[in-house]
Amino acid sequence: MAMAERPTLDQATDEDLARRVREIMAEMAPLEEALGRLRAQIQQVASEQKKRERAQHLKSRMQVRTTVAQGQMPTLQQVAESSNELVPSEATLAGLRFFRDSGTEIGLGYATAREPTVWMTNGSSTAAVKTVAEIRTRYLDGWDFGTAAHPGVRMHIPNSRTEKIVQASEVFIRVDDG
Repeated sequence: MAMAERPTLDQATDEDLARRVREIMAEMAPLEEALGRLRAQIQQVASEQKKRERAQHLKSRMQVRTTVAQGQMPTLQQVAESSNELVPSEATLAGLRFFRDSGTEIGLGYATAREPTVWMTNGSSTAAVKTVAEIRTRYLDGWDFGTAAHPGVRMHIPNSRTEKIVQASEVFIRVDDG
């Protein structure tokens, strides 16, 4: 019945409009309070989630650092020089994970590349290498890591454009967990 008594907006007086705005705002107040409480709860849960993710990340880095310190992860240099299977020969670089001794996971090649690549040179030619078998074969044929202008292994921090060239002995390898 209240709707029938209420004039349409274009028929309402200025006082009716002002009253209606006050009524709607009064009706909204408890909803805004509830929404504020829910937003605060979301922030608490998200903060706890980030704290746990960070703790897990730090734990993972410490595990890698320990494994590296114990000599349980081969370097790219050791894999290239080795005749035994430190890393399966058929492995592609995309199927491996790479780390620095700090425990930081890295990517090989350019930060904008679609897949990991190691550049190798024999002094006059340069080739992009994407498998462990090809790294071993070229290394045994006298090729070295990098290019004539930039010897070493180009690496980057995932999800960034930060690139650096390091020695192959500074890149540690782990077969991908999953």
